Amino acid sequence: MVAVKVLIVEDNTNLADVIGMGLNMEGMQAKAVYDGRDAVEELDNGEYDMVILDRDLPGVHGDDIARMLSERHASTYVLMLTAASQTEDIVQGLNLGADDYLTKPFEYAVLLARVNAVRRRKERSRVSTFHRGNFEADFHTGIVTVSGRRLRFGARELAVLQTLIEANGGVVSTEELYQRIWHDDHAHTRGIVKTTIYALRTKIGIPDFIETIPGQGYRIP
Repeated sequence: MVAVKVLIVEDNTNLADVIGMGLNMEGMQAKAVYDGRDAVEELDNGEYDMVILDRDLPGVHGDDIARMLSERHASTYVLMLTAASQTEDIVQGLNLGADDYLTKPFEYAVLLARVNAVRRRKERSRVSTFHRGNFEADFHTGIVTVSGRRLRFGARELAVLQTLIEANGGVVSTEELYQRIWHDDHAHTRGIVKTTIYALRTKIGIPDFIETIPGQGYRIP
């Protein structure tokens, strides 16, 4: 199942932490911040599939964050979570760029259902096949071949390969690979990413198939 990265932006720290704990238990990668400025910094420095966004935030207002994401044409799904429940409030929030609106108080099961809908959408949008030169990969079956010769990969090796391919030539950082594939499993260190990249290069055997971008990460150009 695809891990969904969720940023929870809520100044009620207890509520934010409870939501984060629940989503992490469901296999998500959830992080909570309690201030609008911290949210902007997170969104500037990392990619999130979904933001659960309170409107009345200290630092930077939630409306400004929604507007910022809309102006960037970001693919991040924005769920506004707020006590403002009047029809005009909901319309305004959606017009600012929010994709959905959930009013407080709310049932956690409803929130989880909406996050799971984002996860299903992400699963449907994943790259299923890839072909370049004599390299072919089918991620539904896990079959990867080079010049017709089948290669054998572990599940996490395949996940790293698929993530790099889905970046469509963009650079994926070591930290992002680690968080997406190993889900911050403390049994490993960030060195496992370098080891996995080395294993992929060795097995694929195509020079420069996976490039290292110093100080940034890796890409398949």
